[in-house]
Amino acid sequence: MSDNWEDRPMALRPIARLSTAREVIALLHRELAGGAWPIGSRIPSETELAAELGVSRPTIREAVSALVHTGMLEAQRGKGVFVRSVSDPAPMLQSIELADVRDVFEVQLGFDVQAAHSAAQRRTPQDMTRLWQLLRARAEAAGRDDAEFGERDAALHLAVVEAAHNVTLTECYRFFVRRLQESLDLFAGADTHLECGTEAHEALVQAIDDQDSEAAAAAARHVVRTSLHALEGLLAVRAAEPPATPPARGRGGPGS
Repeated sequence: MSDNWEDRPMALRPIARLSTAREVIALLHRELAGGAWPIGSRIPSETELAAELGVSRPTIREAVSALVHTGMLEAQRGKGVFVRSVSDPAPMLQSIELADVRDVFEVQLGFDVQAAHSAAQRRTPQDMTRLWQLLRARAEAAGRDDAEFGERDAALHLAVVEAAHNVTLTECYRFFVRRLQESLDLFAGADTHLECGTEAHEALVQAIDDQDSEAAAAAARHVVRTSLHALEGLLAVRAAEPPATPPARGRGGPGS
């Protein structure tokens, strides 16, 4: 029995009113979750969906593109759009976006430790050349320019993850690093350094070079935990600070 949609009767029905792309996305979510199109099957074409739902092709195109972006659908040139997942990742992504910075940092700890452990087993000579170069670049930027140092520090950590040669781990790491950096931007200018020193990072790279998985994992754990402890101290200080006093309203101003 084929998994293609054309082998089954169309279950979709025209919507009751003019739909936005958001409404089409919700409808397609329901169809996917309900098993209308199993994983691996091809969904109806843009033209066919537009006709069945009574909406414009641009609206269908926008909705399908959104589902491709979330990973539920996959567009294959010349073949059509296929189902990759019937589970909507949006709720999980939304919860991560709203997560506390400490929670994200703790997840980051798990990523860094696993990546270092795997990188020590799988790194190539090219990986090591890049890691040592990035380590030197990071050290050169220390104390010179905070923005440049942050970029070089992030590049080194990402290179460690990439040296693990695990595509899924790399993609998850990229997402969490972005979310973590957004959170840490809130502490810009604080008199607390949320990063470990050059020696700790050198120990991490050296352990990967030596192909010592346990030492690499321990070094990564030390690097991230040091930053996490500094963050917890900063959060404690922020929590103890009195709330900011709202500015006094001047005469003639709004609400006076």
